[in-house]
Amino acid sequence: MTTRILFTDLDGTLLDHDKNISPGNLGAIDQLIKAGHKFVIATGRPIQSAIKIARRYNWTGDGYYLASYNGGLIYDCSRNEAIVKYPVRREYVRHILDEAYKSGLHAHTYDDINVVSERDNEELRQYTKAIAVPAVIVPDAVSYLKEDPIKVIVISAASHEVLDSFREHMLPWCSGKLTTVFSHPTLLEFAHPKATKGLAVKFMCGHFGIPLKDSVAAGDEENDITMIEAAGIGAAMSNASGITKAAADYVTENDNDHDGIAEIINKFIL
Repeated sequence: MTTRILFTDLDGTLLDHDKNISPGNLGAIDQLIKAGHKFVIATGRPIQSAIKIARRYNWTGDGYYLASYNGGLIYDCSRNEAIVKYPVRREYVRHILDEAYKSGLHAHTYDDINVVSERDNEELRQYTKAIAVPAVIVPDAVSYLKEDPIKVIVISAASHEVLDSFREHMLPWCSGKLTTVFSHPTLLEFAHPKATKGLAVKFMCGHFGIPLKDSVAAGDEENDITMIEAAGIGAAMSNASGITKAAADYVTENDNDHDGIAEIINKFIL
């Protein structure tokens, strides 16, 4: 039997608008695992949020993996341990936070348990509610952190254009240090150059000796494009952004509220 591996984004892809996974998608994933294939959640969310979802659906045995922080930390659900992680230097974290504040933007980072923020505001509250991870408010995030974090995120709920301008402002400084990517029009993420979903696809395929041609990736936003392009078959959800659809080999007929992942599994894996 040919072993295949599926990489799926969470928000806007596997999760519906209520942040649940449909019975149709759950059934297809169960069949995928029982057939001996592998399943990877590839998400921009922090690892603690991804683990909560995996445990909610009992995805704790062989074949289940998490590529959190857009591939910055890859995790084996059966062993409860990280396979690889790519941190961001704390001096870089300080610079991003300070530049975001100068532009009137919210920014935060993470430890192993919490979202770590120096400011309590509506952007933080909405974000932590969406990912179901608590926040800790500290005077100095860099001094608080015991080790280098995996990601920094800058948020503007009001305007994508403001974030886009901030990204352009930061690009010269980021060169050779960090990558930037939008996981949502309101969320701009800064991470280690190796922390991309596309490199996570290549790493996991190499780790298991699975040819790239036997990998499938599904997503809906800009941060999914690298894995859609890296996988043997790259699929965009019918509700995906235009640039994501343009990068895909296949666009689903069904959206994230109507078993789009089950459609991909049945068409390309089972």
